[in-house]
This record gives sequence, C-alpha cells and structure tokens, in this order.
Amino acid sequence: MHGNYDGQDATRKPFKLIHISELDEHEPEPEALVQRLLPRTGFATIYGAPGSGKTFFALHLGLCVASGLPFFGNTSEPVAVVYIAAEAGSGIKKRVIAARDRLNITDAEFYIITEAPNLGFATPNDANRLIFDIQNARIPNLGLIFIDTVARCIPGTDENNSMHMGSFVATADRLARHFNCLVVGVHHAGKDQERGMRGSSALNGATDAEWSIRCENGVHTARLEKMREGEANLSMDFALEVHEFADETSTCVVQELTQPELRKHTAKPWQATGATAIALDALIEVLNDRGSVPPSNNYIPDRVRTVNVNVWKAHAAKRGLSTSDDPNSLNKAFQRTLQKLLENKKIGTWNEHVWLVVG
Repeated sequence: MHGNYDGQDATRKPFKLIHISELDEHEPEPEALVQRLLPRTGFATIYGAPGSGKTFFALHLGLCVASGLPFFGNTSEPVAVVYIAAEAGSGIKKRVIAARDRLNITDAEFYIITEAPNLGFATPNDANRLIFDIQNARIPNLGLIFIDTVARCIPGTDENNSMHMGSFVATADRLARHFNCLVVGVHHAGKDQERGMRGSSALNGATDAEWSIRCENGVHTARLEKMREGEANLSMDFALEVHEFADETSTCVVQELTQPELRKHTAKPWQATGATAIALDALIEVLNDRGSVPPSNNYIPDRVRTVNVNVWKAHAAKRGLSTSDDPNSLNKAFQRTLQKLLENKKIGTWNEHVWLVVG
C-alpha cells in the first residue's frame, strides 16, 4: 500500500470487485436484443460497400426490434428504436414507410432523426445535445440507436487515425451507457472488404458485434463477423424487392430468404493490381531471363530460382512502376509493392535474393 486515499467522490458509483470464488459457470447468458444475433447493450456495426443494402438491412432490423417481430427467424426483444439517418436525411422517410408496410406494422416505438450530428473528433461535438434531445423526448424503453452512416456523423475526423476514431467510439459508448442500450453504427467497408471496415482498427476493436453486408448476383448476404459473447460466422441471405408508391416513386424493402446458418467463409484469392501487378510481372520476366538457383542453404527453398532484388527493381522501373523520375518516388513505390507481395505470400526474400512463392 502507498498510503490511504480518502478523496472519494460521493456521487460516483464504486467499481465492484468480484472475488474468484463468486464466479459461477451456470450464470445466465448475457441478454440479447435479437437471439443469437445482437447483444442487448454495447456497440455494434453493420458495414458494406455502396449498394450492398446495409441501410435497408439496418432499417429492417430496427423495425423488427421496435415491433417485437422475429428477425430472420430469431426472437427479438421489443424496445424503442432511434434511427439517425445522417446520410439519407429526409429521404429515409419513404424507406421506413415501405418497410413498415411490408412488415404490416401499425404502430411501433420507432423514431427517426434526419439531421447529422457531429459525434466525432472535431468540435463543437453534438453528443451532449443529442443525449439531451433524446432524453427530453421521454421515449419509453429505449433500447437501440442507429447511426447511419458513421462517416456522416464524424465531419473533420480522420478515419485512419486511431485517436480520432477513438473519440467516436467513446461517444458511442457514452450513448450506450447513458441509455443502457445498444448503439449500431452503419459504416463503409474498406477497399478490400475481406479486411473489414474502412479506417482505423480502433473501430473494430471496440465492437461487441459486427455485420458485413455483401451482394452478388442480386442476392444480399449478411454475415455476423464478430460476436463478443456468442457464435460468429452466421450468415443469412436476403433480397431487395422494389416497393412502388402512388406518386410513382419507389424504394426497396428486405425480403428474408434464409435463416442464420454457420457457413465457412471462403475469401477470394488476392490479386495484384496497379503498381503491384507491374512489379510482380517484372519479377516473373527477370526470373525467367536472369534467374539462377543459389547454393543450398536454410533460408531459400531448394531448387528455386532467385534474382537480386536490385535487378528486379531496375526492371520494374523500366516497366513503369513509378510515374515519377524522382529516385525517392521510385524507392517508395518499390518498397510498397514489395511489402504487399510479402504480406500476401507471393514472394520470398533473404538478403539480396528474391523469388516467387509457388502454391
């Protein structure tokens, strides 16, 4: 002990210390908003590429929960829902009407906000105002808040900066704790969707659940990529049906096609593109023309042809690896492509040797 600390804040709830003897393996499972698919509280995300159907999926989820309807065959807990339509704005109204009619909902505790609050790193931050306005609405049994999209609610925030994105995560956590609810951020996938959401990994690290939305040949697939207290890798398919209004405008609604099932996720094989493809083609050419098998050693596979890395670099430069004549630009471009090829196990290197990885 380093002395006694008696500066307790009488208004603060004390941290509870749980002794190991109090742990019980038969303790009830954590509560869920949707059985197997969505935790009761915390922070979750739904992400996908443009046109994947992520907003339609999120609206369908929100309306099922608000009305206590099954969601893809799984029981949902009826709670009030607030949907912040920061990207769609007022255009979200017809989407909600169409989804409501499709589900035959006559009434539900479902509310929309069509403005985009600033919940990111830049100031002034609207978190206090948002909490106050939602609280002032006296919504009974609020259990779910959507932020669609995250990008529209973090103006001035660098998505690749962990400190900046940490600010948004802190705000989402604050909303979840204040209302004892689940906050769901609707976000964009990165350029390579197999690597998850766009931006800093701070977002992924903070989530209790993550849904990715993909679309191939008109069939949309929602995949539970992460579930902190449950089973991940569950997938279900849905279609988007056109819903036409009397004024000849239209939108889409979700048609559930399959119930959640465990599916093995087969990632598409990585393909070199751009400068990386130029560098890889240059390596193949120079290995065919000038490659040789080095003496046997413990670092290079037996009977594999290698070439000097600088010979490869010079040939890649001739093939147009860099659009600039500046040696520094060429060096940076070459190092980037070399790193990508190493990360994706397309090449091997040792000292000045470089070779293709087969298989």
